[in-house]
Amino acid sequence: MRVIQRQVGVVQNNIVNASTPNYARLDQATMANRYNPNTDSSSGGISSGPLISGRDRFLEGAVWERQSAAGYSDQSLRGLRAIEAAVPVTAENGIPGALNRFYNSAAQLALSPNSDLARQAVLDRARTAALSFNEAALEFGTLTARAGTELGYAVRDINAVAKEIATINGQRKGDFRNVTDAGLDSRLHEALEKLSTLVDHNTLTQEDGSVVVFVSGQVPLVTGDQTYPLSTSFNNGQYQIVDSRGENVTGNIATGKLGALLEMRNETMPAYSAQLDTLARGFADQVNGILAGGLASNGLPPVQNLFTYDVVAGAAGTLAVTGLTTGQLAAAGAGEPGGNANANRLAQLSNKPAINGLSLAGYYGAMATGLGTQVESVRARNSSDQQLLLQARTLRQQVSGVSVDQEAAKLLEYQRGFQAVGQVMGILNEMTDTLFTIMR
Repeated sequence: MRVIQRQVGVVQNNIVNASTPNYARLDQATMANRYNPNTDSSSGGISSGPLISGRDRFLEGAVWERQSAAGYSDQSLRGLRAIEAAVPVTAENGIPGALNRFYNSAAQLALSPNSDLARQAVLDRARTAALSFNEAALEFGTLTARAGTELGYAVRDINAVAKEIATINGQRKGDFRNVTDAGLDSRLHEALEKLSTLVDHNTLTQEDGSVVVFVSGQVPLVTGDQTYPLSTSFNNGQYQIVDSRGENVTGNIATGKLGALLEMRNETMPAYSAQLDTLARGFADQVNGILAGGLASNGLPPVQNLFTYDVVAGAAGTLAVTGLTTGQLAAAGAGEPGGNANANRLAQLSNKPAINGLSLAGYYGAMATGLGTQVESVRARNSSDQQLLLQARTLRQQVSGVSVDQEAAKLLEYQRGFQAVGQVMGILNEMTDTLFTIMR
């Protein structure tokens, strides 16, 4: 009866912890005692065996793998959406709108090449275009800096989880009874699953119940109650992940939230920033080149360019209008003082090849289209990753989790067993009383 009571206690504990994160179902094993009908001593019956955890290591690994993939695609999608918001594709907003307004002002100048108002409008629209590039570059810079900050936070979170795992390892090593502690086991696996969101990891269970954790299967993070924290460094414009020995292990990290942040900060953002600089440089160079070949109001070539920028610091972020005056604006073509040939050339820039055979608008459109395609690809991947993660968790729950219906069925089974044992004991008591009565 004590064995049955223990089984009932295990079932009750399972039911109470049915909603505890990463709790694995426990089963009370029983062992048949040796039975010898030829002895007067008590024999037979059952004894309690060890507690058996329903946790499946293969299924845990599958969940961690899918969790890392989902963490990567989710973070990538958020980063790309932020970039997409900084690259408007409509003709009225952002850089496309500023360029169109500049071209329109040039077209108006072509109609009135000697009008100071028309000349001033071109200068004003030029400043607006430069500011639109500046704002986009500033937004890209903010996103780049944010990715670097979030990368540092991710490393901090990884180290915090590593400390939690090391603490649990210490508790399990300090008392062998803690190895079968279901509460401690659920805390350990909750920490490991949280870690898998941040970075891919491999885990080895030791004989003393502790676990050894490697980031991406190669970089030690936790051994027993010792941690080997990661850190970040900045070198040649890129962030690096450094292990506890000071070695660069960035190349080992390709998934999880940390992998996505590294890719966003070191590759994706610099690539789009470079495209923005190329566009700004192409616009400025085309306008400056046309104006340099024309004549100002005084019939002479202009003394300075309309746009200036710093290639090293980034053309988009430093694009600015010089002190060119309305009278110095070369609206006329060479050899035709007072004409409008240059103004016409400026107005026609919207359709002229400028970068890699594309017009400025075409280059910007290709940039925006490529970004949109990338966003959709990552969105589809994220949806698939989330679905696969849900399937892995569902399968794990079916195998290792607590089913209240199954546990209730066990309780009924144990209740019947308990009642049967009680009936047997009652019959034995009656038989004993009868024997004592006969003996009197």
